[in-house]
Amino acid sequence: MWLETLLSEKFYDACETHHDVRKNEKNIFCLDCCVGICPHCLTPHGSHRLLQIRRYVYHDVIRVGDAEKLMDCSYVQSYTTNSAKVVFLNPRLQTRACRNSSNSCISCHRALQDPYFFCSIYCKVSLSSLSFCV
Repeated sequence: MWLETLLSEKFYDACETHHDVRKNEKNIFCLDCCVGICPHCLTPHGSHRLLQIRRYVYHDVIRVGDAEKLMDCSYVQSYTTNSAKVVFLNPRLQTRACRNSSNSCISCHRALQDPYFFCSIYCKVSLSSLSFCV
């Protein structure tokens, strides 16, 4: 399944095919091939459905608008970066205990703002079934 592969892919690592070329970080996910690719790998995937992976506080995120075309992102906390709303693919490590937070992720217990239940797509998938429009 493409979602499982997306959540386990190591983005922003160097592309093995283009290891000797500049700007070779894997920051695109091909939904049709279920593989992370770099910008130099785009040609054979030109007609495929592609998802751009972005970075926010050193973690992989996708735009909410892109994610909502593929899955139900309701109740996943979103953040704004470069004027775009994004959601985390995977949970972030907690550096300190959660204090005075009335709301936390149902899966990993990370502090959240109301009315969210999940801190990442991974946490939502791990506890619920999603509606896919693939």
